[in-house]
Parts: sequence; C-alpha cells; structure tokens
Amino acid sequence: MDVRLEPAVVRGFRFAGVAAGLRNEPGRKDLGVIAADSAVAAAGVFTTNRVKAAPVLVAQARLRRGRLRAVGVNSGSANCFTGKPGLKLAQDSSAALAAALGCAPELVAPCSTGVIGLPYELAKYRAGAEAAVAALAPDGLADFARAIMTTDTHPKVVSATLRLGGKRVTFAGCAKGAGMIEPKMATMLAFIMTDAAVAPGALRQTLRAALPHSFNAITVDGDMSTNDTLLLMASGAAGNAPLEGRDLARFGAAAAAVSAALARELVRDGEGATKLVTVEVRGARSAADADRVARQIANSPLVKTAFFGCDPNFGRILMAVGKAGVAIDLDRIEVALGGIRLASRGALHTAALAEAARRMREREFTLTVDLKLGQSAARIMTCDLSFDYVKINAEYTT
Repeated sequence: MDVRLEPAVVRGFRFAGVAAGLRNEPGRKDLGVIAADSAVAAAGVFTTNRVKAAPVLVAQARLRRGRLRAVGVNSGSANCFTGKPGLKLAQDSSAALAAALGCAPELVAPCSTGVIGLPYELAKYRAGAEAAVAALAPDGLADFARAIMTTDTHPKVVSATLRLGGKRVTFAGCAKGAGMIEPKMATMLAFIMTDAAVAPGALRQTLRAALPHSFNAITVDGDMSTNDTLLLMASGAAGNAPLEGRDLARFGAAAAAVSAALARELVRDGEGATKLVTVEVRGARSAADADRVARQIANSPLVKTAFFGCDPNFGRILMAVGKAGVAIDLDRIEVALGGIRLASRGALHTAALAEAARRMREREFTLTVDLKLGQSAARIMTCDLSFDYVKINAEYTT
C-alpha cells in the first residue's frame, strides 16, 4: 500500500472550506466542514494539556457515543480560556452546523485553532456554516485542509487505498499544525476518513496503536497545544465484510501509515523549519529511557539551532543525552549524524566533523545515538530552530 501526498474521494464523506470572515484576512478560507452522508463510526483522542479549549471539551463528550455526522473547524480563534461563554459558543456553533445539515447537534464535533483567549463571532460562523454546507463536495478535501490552516505554509493531505474484506477501501487524511507541537496524543488538528466498515471500538483501538509511532513521535518546539484533536471516522460505504483477524490488522497498519505520513508533514512544515531530522536512540535499557533521551535531544534549543546552522556540535548532543537522567556509560555511547560516526568508545572523532557538517546541509537527515546498554529504541521526528521561528512567534498576535 502506497501513501500519497494528495487528496482522495472517500465514499460517504463530503468536504468544504469557505471564507466566513472569522479571520482578519479578507477572502481567506477559515471555516472547514466534514460531513458524512449519515451518522458514521468515529473515534478521537485529544490534548492532555490541562488547559483544554471549549471545543475539545464538547467534542470529547460527544465522541463517547462513537458516532458523528459532521465536524466543523474554524481557524483564527482557539476558543480557549473563554469560560462559560466559550463553551456555549462551541455548542451554538455545532448547533448552527447541525441545523444546516439537518442532524442532531450531538452528532457534530467542533474544533478550533488560533489565538488563545479570543472568541469568534457566532453570526459569521453560522453564515459560514450555511455556505460550507452548500459547497460540500466529495472532492473538497483540499479546500477543507486549506481552511483549517494557521501558520502552516501549505495544506497537508494524504491518501491510500487497499483491499479489505473483499472490497476496495480508501483512506484520506488531512492535518494542520506548524508550531506548539509536542503532543502526548496527536497534534493540533488531524482528521482521517475511510469508507471501510469498522466498529467504533475497533477505531479506538486503531488510534491507540497508531499514535506511538506517528503523532506521538514528533516535536517542533516541545510545547503542547490546548486544542489538539485527532479524529478517525469510518463511513462503511465500501460495503466490506466485518473486519477481523488479518484484515483488521491490515486496516490498522493502513491507518498507522496514513497517520505517520501526516505527522511527518507536520514536522516538515514546522514554523521556520529548514530541516527534518529523525532522532533515533538505540541500545537503551527500556523503551521509556529511549524515548526520554530522544525527546531531550529533539527538543533542545541548542541542538535544534545547531541543526539550522549545519553545525555538528557533539557537545550539545551529549549534553542532551546526559540531561535525560537515564542510565548511560560514556565509554559505550556511539553517535552518528547523517550516517557519519561522530563519537564512539569515549572519544570524539574530530576528523569526521567536516563530512557531518556537509550531510547536515541536506533537507533531511538522521541523528543516531546508541547507548549500548540494552535492546530498546525510540524514534522522534523534529526540525531545526531558525530565525523565522523566532520571528513568527514573536509577532504572532501583533
């Protein structure tokens, strides 16, 4: 199965993205809608940040039923730290979209992304929802993906097809996110649709299995959003037999591959990013140790600025390894950057630094740290920290 960086038609779903005037940029798409032809099986995971936006609270409650008819996503305002009025705004927005679709509000999941502390105008949302419903189309995923962007430089969409239960099954997904990304569940906003027939319980299991190697294995800046939402919806329009055994495992693998592709695109488009770096830690005593070391490296501002400057500064890498607080033996550690060994057996290979610097000029490379103390490993995707990241975030609201 190949995962393609392009949208696809998923039977049972329609999409739209419209300019509702919710942002300050005239004509910019800022309201996206996903609508199923009827209520479909759905599962979701949400931010573990203790500051949760109003739409997250509403969507979490509604996903417990395992069924959705639609998703409404506004950009420009996170509708977070807006108190009871913000909670009512999320509920009223869902009701407006539900009215336009002719379904119960409880079948609509609201999502928001943008500036924290500021609400949006319900009247504009309501008019935008009506326009979006009128514009719904099977091939509208690209418009939806563009409408949910904030500091993203381009829409992020992927798709894949395979045969399951004797039928051709399609997956399509999209995501937004470029900063405030180190999730403990998903990242910012991500939506995956399939026409396979899958029960809500199986969808929940699928998400849990996919997260550790996709949305939970990325970081841009080590900060967790208040609005993180990942939804997986299955229309059943493919007409496949109930998935079990090998077919259910293949469904899970396909969902994991789509998730991983979306997660990769989020890091690639990190705010101001010029490098996509895979940090791989091997030889740890436990999976938790490996993950902790990998995240310390991937989130270190000193390491990330070295990535940006194509500087194979081994001291920064070693500092981050030691900072993780896990068992290490300096005489065993091996470090390679872009396939060039920088250190082993307690010594820095100074002759390798020039070639490592050349490898760092590539758009993508891998940093490998082998602790040589056990069998556990972890991989985290990260990006560099550039001048543009500082500029974007220094002026984000002004």
